[in-house]
Amino acid sequence: MKKHWSLFLGASLITGIAGSLFLKKQQEKQQTSTSIPNLYKSYIGRWWFVNKQKAIQHTLSIEEDLQISIDGKNVNYSLIELTSKRLVAQDEYGYHLIVQCINDEPASLYDEADDATYVLESAS
Repeated sequence: MKKHWSLFLGASLITGIAGSLFLKKQQEKQQTSTSIPNLYKSYIGRWWFVNKQKAIQHTLSIEEDLQISIDGKNVNYSLIELTSKRLVAQDEYGYHLIVQCINDEPASLYDEADDATYVLESAS
């Protein structure tokens, strides 16, 4: 009887562990599939920023298809990173543009070509 009880206890333990691992994997998969399509949406919009060295105001636009334009000119780029905290793009010349988010809102733009960070203000 003791042998059956220990086999039953062992099988229950293994089933419980396997079930919790399966459930955890399903939850991670579900979170990933729902969050990735919505991840880029916080970056969509129009902002303005000022280059203080040149005393020029610029506009930054990010469209639904993640097309980036500065002052109405499209930027040809490769997407390097897209998270809820930042969007990193590498332009055709090899320089990085980094949009940093605070509270799911773009707050700053780092332009590696100018080695400058600009504060973004909503233009909407």
